Amino acid sequence: MSERSVLMIYTGGTIGMVKGPRGYEPAPGRFMQMLQRIPSFQDPEQPPGVTPVSRHGQRIHYTMLEYQPLLDSSNMGMGDWVRIARDIERYYDDYDAFLVLHGTDTMAYTASALSFMLENLSKTVIVTGSQIPLSEVRNDGDDNLLDALLIAGHYDIPEVGLYFRSRLFRGNRTRKIDASGLEAFGSDNAPPLATVGIEIDIAWDTIRPPSGEPFRITPITNPNVATLRLFPGITDSILENFLRPPLAGLVLETYGAGNAPDNRANFLAALRAASERGVVIVNTTQCSRGEVVAAYAAGTALAEAGVVPGSDMTTEAALTKLAFLLSQDLEPAVVRRLMPESLRGELSNTTHEGRFGFQEKAFVNTVADALFARTPERRSEVEQALYPVLLCSAASLGDLKGLRRMYDGGADPTAADYDGRTALHLAAAEGHAEVVSFLIARGATVNAKDRWGATPLYDAVQNGHEDAADRLLEGGAEVSVDPAVLCTLASQGDSEGVHRWLKYGADPSTRDYDGRTPLHLAAVEGHLQTVRVLLDHGADRSARDRWGTTPADSAQAGGHRTVQTLLADG
Repeated sequence: MSERSVLMIYTGGTIGMVKGPRGYEPAPGRFMQMLQRIPSFQDPEQPPGVTPVSRHGQRIHYTMLEYQPLLDSSNMGMGDWVRIARDIERYYDDYDAFLVLHGTDTMAYTASALSFMLENLSKTVIVTGSQIPLSEVRNDGDDNLLDALLIAGHYDIPEVGLYFRSRLFRGNRTRKIDASGLEAFGSDNAPPLATVGIEIDIAWDTIRPPSGEPFRITPITNPNVATLRLFPGITDSILENFLRPPLAGLVLETYGAGNAPDNRANFLAALRAASERGVVIVNTTQCSRGEVVAAYAAGTALAEAGVVPGSDMTTEAALTKLAFLLSQDLEPAVVRRLMPESLRGELSNTTHEGRFGFQEKAFVNTVADALFARTPERRSEVEQALYPVLLCSAASLGDLKGLRRMYDGGADPTAADYDGRTALHLAAAEGHAEVVSFLIARGATVNAKDRWGATPLYDAVQNGHEDAADRLLEGGAEVSVDPAVLCTLASQGDSEGVHRWLKYGADPSTRDYDGRTPLHLAAVEGHLQTVRVLLDHGADRSARDRWGTTPADSAQAGGHRTVQTLLADG
């Protein structure tokens, strides 16, 4: 039996709160006591802070470092980020891994800031918390904390992660996406580092290797950074006032693929003047998914004014990265050079250098000349750059004629765009069944996975396109359903989604890491119709989770008598 040590840095937040006269409030000294009463966190035959032996033969020793005072995450500032980083530095050689327990409202900012300050990290650091306090009978803190502790206690993942609701994300790729739901965090531009289901699945190919250099921290000390979200009608004076000293860095949240007004000379002049006097301005998109690309004149105008493209960084990552670089007294030109470069995996390593841009005046002539060039090498170069995008576009539109012409011209049916999505993914997602059959006949890879691990069959079923899904199955598509998908749909009460996945081979009694089935999750939330669908497909109403709870017990705990009666009647 092996043992690992984990330091829990408890900063505050919902996870450790208790109900008081004015609502939920921090309870100093109580959190460790609560953990020791939960069997999963405390072996009764061991000293305080020692877990039972895991199924992998590992025992975890954890120590609690509780901050005074405990903070609501809304009250967190840069000084608190540095305090956490300093504590990790102080105890770095004493523990195998670190957990930071934190409120959810600014958790993504803290995770992003820590990722930059903790340089040459070789140990696991995970930030987590909950939407419902651990003191409540029904809560998400138990699962989030235990799963994060198990990951930290079993695996060396040399990154700052954020764990929530069965997924470990790279911390600097996350943002809070739901104020009231339990799946509070998302990472639309990067896949999870790990997914917790029946097993803990670590995506080792996405994890950054350690640098091998000595660990150190570089604190964030420059507070003169800000974000400004553009809106239609924003005045020039608002922008000018925002850009006044002592501002040193600005994250400009723009429209779509990085666009802003390009027909207002004073607006662009204000940005240009600020850039020229040393303010570093970074362009990020207001969209949750996608990246800043200078494909339109409205985006090119910003670049010409000195604004740095932020690729697919979140606002949280861009702001903390900007503060981190500016805290090192680097010249503005150096900061501008480093902002579009990946330092900690905070942005995708995609580059548009050398790609054709639709904003170029001679674009059509350039492409035409290249395609009809006498040298096969030049023509092949352009074809390789254009075909994946054109194929995906045609498939998304259901343009069978256009696809046939491109394939007859030599296009590769397995070609994928920079997200790993093929024409077959797009046709399936849009429900173009005839196009799906055509692509399969032409040799498209039926089980191709995009950067998020989704296959064409997943896209078809998830979007409700059963005709397309049927043709994919006929073409050899493999049914592989992540237990988390069915459990999430059941928890949300999406009876139609549950029915679709069950129709295409999902196991109605699949279990998550805690042994809960979709029936448990639908029952505890009171989703009557979803419970009926699961029962109709043979879900096991007598299944027990790791606490011995049946779906009927879950319905009772949630106060859903009709669901409880339905489950008990069987």
